[in-house]
Amino acid sequence: MTDSSKKRFEKLIDGLKSSDREVKLMSIAALGILRIKKHSEALCDLLASPDLEILAAVIKSLGQIGNPDSVKYLIEFISNPNEKISSEAFNSLKKIDLSSVEDIVIKACSADQPTALRKKIVELLSEYNDIRVSSLMNEILGQTRDPELLSATISYFIKYPSAERHTSLKMLAGNGDWSISLTANLALSRLKDQGAFNHIKRLAKSSNSEVRQIIVTSLNYHPLIEDRDIYQILFSDNRANIRKASLEGLNLFASDERIKIIRQLLSIEKEKAIRILLIKKAAAEKTPLLFDELFKLLQSTDEEIQKASIEALGEIGDKIVDRILLDYERMPLLLKEQLLLVLGKIGSLKASYLVKEALYAKERWLRINAIEATVNIKSPDLIECLLNIVKTPNTDIWVMATAVSALGRISHPQCIDLLIPHLKNKDARVRANTIEALSTHKWEGLADACFSMLKDRNDRVRVNAAIALWKSGHSEVFSELEKMSHDRSRWVRASAVFALGQIDDPEGIPILIRMLHDNEDMVYRNTLEALSWHGDLRALIPLLNEANRGRLKPEFYEMILDRFAQTIKE
Repeated sequence: MTDSSKKRFEKLIDGLKSSDREVKLMSIAALGILRIKKHSEALCDLLASPDLEILAAVIKSLGQIGNPDSVKYLIEFISNPNEKISSEAFNSLKKIDLSSVEDIVIKACSADQPTALRKKIVELLSEYNDIRVSSLMNEILGQTRDPELLSATISYFIKYPSAERHTSLKMLAGNGDWSISLTANLALSRLKDQGAFNHIKRLAKSSNSEVRQIIVTSLNYHPLIEDRDIYQILFSDNRANIRKASLEGLNLFASDERIKIIRQLLSIEKEKAIRILLIKKAAAEKTPLLFDELFKLLQSTDEEIQKASIEALGEIGDKIVDRILLDYERMPLLLKEQLLLVLGKIGSLKASYLVKEALYAKERWLRINAIEATVNIKSPDLIECLLNIVKTPNTDIWVMATAVSALGRISHPQCIDLLIPHLKNKDARVRANTIEALSTHKWEGLADACFSMLKDRNDRVRVNAAIALWKSGHSEVFSELEKMSHDRSRWVRASAVFALGQIDDPEGIPILIRMLHDNEDMVYRNTLEALSWHGDLRALIPLLNEANRGRLKPEFYEMILDRFAQTIKE
């Protein structure tokens, strides 16, 4: 770690020595979030703390940092009589790459250790395909009769088949305990034992969902081409979690078989999460053979399904354009709107005449989606039509707002001259989109226009002007955003916070930290997100304080802190 880095984190390191317990806990948590390996040394010094809360926090942070050097200390805590401590140690060890310290972990799994401890260590080592780990697993097979430890050990040989274990696995396959017998047969099937294969195939139709779940999970560890019949059974399982897991087996099938299966499953699947996963699988195939199924899903009332279907159809590309053009005129309005987005994603010049027609349609959303398609297709003819829309007075205000925004994403010599008049448009959306669009072009009058628009009556216009002004090198925006952050309107305050999140400048951090005390959830959420995108160390402790207060759901704070850590890393 460089001297500058040490200085940067000095306050947090010093916090580990604080006599103030809360300061110490915050510093421990902060170092874990930062995930800097060198910090694990300072944290390990606190593992002797008699304070169980501090001890648990240190163990958790060491897991987040993931330094293998801390494994020799953490391994001692997984047998701690305090369940919280032992559980935290186990979870932390799972996050660390143990490949460089396998010997330490293997040594902790000696035969004189309690069975519960050995089971945890077996689980930790189950991801590592190494001769030393394999040797340990073989020893345990010959030593233990504990069903849970035995099953966990056999599972290793499902992931990493070993022909040398065939005889011992064959003996265990006849065990009276169903879980041991099942796991042993699964391990034998990875060695292509036909009897075991047939047994697993029969059990895939078992009425016991736990058995079927174990089968699909195990097959996914080490799928074989011979597993296709079993996957075929599990594709139609009555349990959603089993059906979803079984989709991992699709890659075992030849392309034509895979397409047939996806087509069939798309037509019958009702579970939303699985449908979206199937649509993504269909997108990866990039074949027009799945057009009909994806086209039907395009008509779904669920926006996520619609969006995924648009993406998937776009991935198929030019091969489906003729099909769309053939039936387009006979389609309902809502479908036409969706298909314009598909054509835009494909970027097909062949569809330009249809998009051009939609640009002048009476229906608002046809025109809006046609504008989006125009930006992607980039046909000179379509861009000329877009320019004409912006020139035309009395255009539908939603269409105009979309059109001026689109001009910010294309390069054309007329763009600036056409956008400037809309800075005074009566509609705030148009004004806001116009200043944002102009900020993407080299326009000498941008700064003057932004300063003028900082006085606009609409908060979104002021925010976009502030962002554009900052991008052009003017820091004067902060005084305006500071004023907006005190406004009585929650919408204005939320807009100010959003702008401060978009402006990558440390000067805005003190304003954002103060806004953490805002009573409106909308403003508060925007503030948390803005601080996470900045990744400024000054915000870390305040963010941790907010997470401890728990004003929102824990998952939200977890997402914010993860994003903060990622920003710091980048």
